[in-house]
Amino acid sequence: MKQKNALNKNILSNEKNLLNLPIEKLDEYITLLKNFQQKSESEAKFVEADLAQKKIAQLIKIKNKRQLLDEKSKQVEEKNELERIQKEELDEFNKEMDKQFYELNEKFQEEQNQLEEEHNTQLKNLQKTIQEKYKEFTIKPSSELINLNKKLELYIQRKDYKNAHLTQIDIANLTKKEKEKFEKEKFDNIQKEIENLQKKQKNESRGLEQRIQSSYDRFKKKRALKVLELLLKYKNQFRDLENKQTNEIKNLENVVQGVVLKQGKKINYSNVVRNKNVRASK
Repeated sequence: MKQKNALNKNILSNEKNLLNLPIEKLDEYITLLKNFQQKSESEAKFVEADLAQKKIAQLIKIKNKRQLLDEKSKQVEEKNELERIQKEELDEFNKEMDKQFYELNEKFQEEQNQLEEEHNTQLKNLQKTIQEKYKEFTIKPSSELINLNKKLELYIQRKDYKNAHLTQIDIANLTKKEKEKFEKEKFDNIQKEIENLQKKQKNESRGLEQRIQSSYDRFKKKRALKVLELLLKYKNQFRDLENKQTNEIKNLENVVQGVVLKQGKKINYSNVVRNKNVRASK
């Protein structure tokens, strides 16, 4: 009775409804119909057996279509999952690279600050050294100034106040001139020492900047190569997945189209009935 009810169910006559059924339910109907077919055949109810056989063929085709639809849905999920994994790995990679870049930047900033502090200390030490160097430095009189001082003493001894006064003026002018010359030489020497130090410091700063830039370039190159490696890795995975899915869909489509469909030996119940009638007439 259960098999006969299955055969007469309206749901089995609507392909759209059948496509909405789960595979397990379709298998259940196919089993019921096979049992009904065998029972009808054994009872010589060939019309009902033939109807059951046709329904079984229909259900098998519907099942294959449903499997095709399920496979397509599964493949969409597989692609989405692979895309999710790819995005997750790229996000994680970028997060790690950003962290490394931040740490690298912090390290270089610290080195630059340290070098700047060292340069400031060097300049202060040089200024202090210069101050100490010229603190008690006395101007060494020239031979001309020494001779003028001797002449002054001589004029004073002779009571020649007029020439003594004139010589005194010459001594003052020459002293001023030699002091200005000394101050200029002192300034030039100080400037030269400061410029030499600044030149040395500039070279050190430039060297650090070049080393930092080289490190940044290596980091960027490493990051770009890793991104390319990840993209190539997932490109290959997507290609392999697409090939696999294409083959799976092709096989299922062949099954649906009956190219590789195997339903077992089909009994021609019309011939069975005709042969039975022929034997009965004899």
